[in-house]
Amino acid sequence: MTKYILCLGDGMADWPIRRFSNETPLEVANTPNMDLMANRGLLGLVQTVPEGFEPGSDVANMSVMGYDPYKYYSGRAPLEAVSLGIDVPDGKIVFRCNLVNIEGGLMKDFSAGHISSEESFILMEELKAGFCDDEILFFAGTCYRNIVLLDQRYLGVVCEPPHNITDRKIESYLPTGNFSENIRSIYRKCHKILKASAVNKKREQKGLVPANNIWLWGQGNSPKWPLFKELYGLDGGVVTAVDLLKGIGKLAGLDVPNVDGATGFVDTNYEAKMTAAFRILENNDYVYIHIEAPDESGHMGDVDLKIKAIEDFDRKVVGKALDYQKEHGDTIVMVLPDHATPCITKTHSRESVPFVIYDAKDNNKFDRGYSEKAAKNGDVVFYDPGELMKCFLAQGDQGQKDR
Repeated sequence: MTKYILCLGDGMADWPIRRFSNETPLEVANTPNMDLMANRGLLGLVQTVPEGFEPGSDVANMSVMGYDPYKYYSGRAPLEAVSLGIDVPDGKIVFRCNLVNIEGGLMKDFSAGHISSEESFILMEELKAGFCDDEILFFAGTCYRNIVLLDQRYLGVVCEPPHNITDRKIESYLPTGNFSENIRSIYRKCHKILKASAVNKKREQKGLVPANNIWLWGQGNSPKWPLFKELYGLDGGVVTAVDLLKGIGKLAGLDVPNVDGATGFVDTNYEAKMTAAFRILENNDYVYIHIEAPDESGHMGDVDLKIKAIEDFDRKVVGKALDYQKEHGDTIVMVLPDHATPCITKTHSRESVPFVIYDAKDNNKFDRGYSEKAAKNGDVVFYDPGELMKCFLAQGDQGQKDR
């Protein structure tokens, strides 16, 4: 039975950077494993964000997974609530709640300095105690990524993702629409509570960024999806540090292990994540390995950190997947980002991204490597991401069954 390993470097694609002679981080980074795949396998472009959707990791990852956003998307925050096992009562909707740092009216840090989950939990408990009513319900997530439940009437409020407005004045990006002033009032109250918190006072003493407010976005109703096995005939799992991807995996009926030391940043426990992935493959045939670090580096605008994140991904994830492939001959490996996160803009963009599919039996001998530029001159372009999943699975047993 064929094993399918999908390695996704979140936000790994980028734009040319003048400092590097107009090469992208993917072109500059030392990526021998992805280059080998591109030189021997199937290289191309895929449009992961359909027309009409913002280029977010929610839509892009569900598209890569083979779920049509036009049919199944109902907002980002509900996917994260599924991951956390949050029961959403009737009449409530789910918001993503970032802990952020706002100084002088500027969104200085959408992650509050990548605040720890332990600190975040304390702050969310303090916010919960500060409101003491059922109108707004706070739930701690992972690091700066948390959840809030509000009344259904807030569904139509227009909210901007905070990672889109780094170093910008927040005034023109505050919530708009009916009941938006209520959310602004919540922000003001949260600021007072967080400013007085001992957690933030300790962070400031250590020279760390305080989490001095919240930012709500990505709201929606609870989703319902068909199982991955119903769509594609495979059991498997998702290995990730990010609640969004855990929610996608759970909705798809896939195994979603909790991995010790998985942080969603460059300090994540790569070894433990790959161990979890290979454990999934002991009894299943598909695994989706998600690495967040390139995206976080892009949002920070840190080119050098992004290059490091890409190199770590190539060596510690893709390299290990290829080692597994050598030991288990009937294995197909696919690598791609979900979207681009250009360091120059510090936010997502919607252009097509490079993918590569590799079977050890492939005997192409190109000299092109893996990059955005090489993929533009590659073998195929998919404008429907669902076609990419079908192509991936068609390389092995699943393709034989479909035929």
